[in-house]
Amino acid sequence: MKKLIIATAAFLIATAGGLHGHCQMPCGIYHDDMVYDLIDQYVETMHKAISELKMIKFDTVQDKNQFIRWIMQKEKMSDDVSDLIMKYFLQQKIKPDEQDTAEKVVSAHKLLFLAVCMKQVPELKTLYEFMEEWKKFKHMFHREGYSCKIEEIKLKKWEQEAAEMKKQEAEEKAKAAASTKQEEKAKPVGNSFELKEPSKS
Repeated sequence: MKKLIIATAAFLIATAGGLHGHCQMPCGIYHDDMVYDLIDQYVETMHKAISELKMIKFDTVQDKNQFIRWIMQKEKMSDDVSDLIMKYFLQQKIKPDEQDTAEKVVSAHKLLFLAVCMKQVPELKTLYEFMEEWKKFKHMFHREGYSCKIEEIKLKKWEQEAAEMKKQEAEEKAKAAASTKQEEKAKPVGNSFELKEPSKS
C-alpha cells in the first residue's frame, strides 16, 4: 500500500504541469458560463494584442520587448481557446448521437481553424470572424439568456469596426470590378484600337 501511495504521488507531481482547468470527470462543478467567460476574456486579450502589435514602432528596445511579449500572449490565448473548445466542447459537451451534432462539430472546427489563423496572420478581420462564429456556437447550447462578459461598449465598437471593414472590402471589390470592365472596353482590336468613324452631319 505504501508503495502504491508513493507511486501515485510521484505520478501526480510528474503530471502536474499538464493538468488543465477541467478534470474531465463528471464532477458537475464546471459550468458552461465559466467556459464562455474564459473564452470571452481570451478574445478580448487577443483583440488588445493584435491592436498593440499594429501600433508598436520598434524605435526602442522597450518597443521590441513589448512586441515579442504581445506575440507570446496572442499565441497563448489562441492555444487556450483551442484547448477549451477541444477538451470541453468536442470531448464532452457535444454528444455523438444528437440531432444537431454535425452542426456543432462544423462550428467548433471553424473556431479551431480561425484560432490558428489568428496565430498566423494577426488581423482584426479574422478575430471578428471568430467572434461572429463564437456567438452562434454559444447559442447552439440553448444559452439564449447568457450575456457576454466583455464590456458592451467594447463589443459594440468591435461589431461596428467589423461592419465598416466589410463595407470597405465591398467598395474595393466594386472599384476593382469597374476598373476591369473599363479595361475590357479599352482592349485593342488586332494590333490597334478600334476607332469609330465620325458621324456625318
